[in-house]
Amino acid sequence: MFSPKITREEARTWGDRYREAQRFHDAAAFYRRAGHWEGLAGLRELAVEAGDLQLFEETLESLEDEHTQELRRLVRKAEEKGRWNDAKRGYARLGDELGLRRAQAALEEILGASKQKEPGGQAQGEGL
Repeated sequence: MFSPKITREEARTWGDRYREAQRFHDAAAFYRRAGHWEGLAGLRELAVEAGDLQLFEETLESLEDEHTQELRRLVRKAEEKGRWNDAKRGYARLGDELGLRRAQAALEEILGASKQKEPGGQAQGEGL
């Protein structure tokens, strides 16, 4: 992929192959190399539906590229799917403090619920 000898058409072909194999992050890398913005737009829609912020970011032309409406849809999907870390990062990117607090609270609840309690009431591993 990083070889200067790979052509844009070859990179696009590899992107198509990786997309067909559902290796979307690899496909995004090849599409970016090829400058295949339509392919990246298709992957961005998949990222929105999956609530996958990392893949979404990989499909943007630049970090300043907002796609605010798509990002709002993504964070809603991330919440629906319980992808609270993606939702949290998305809300932070949007500057949505209320959403950010909601996602943070959900993450804290999940992390708090995952601590195993011993019969004495102390979480395992505490006090060691």
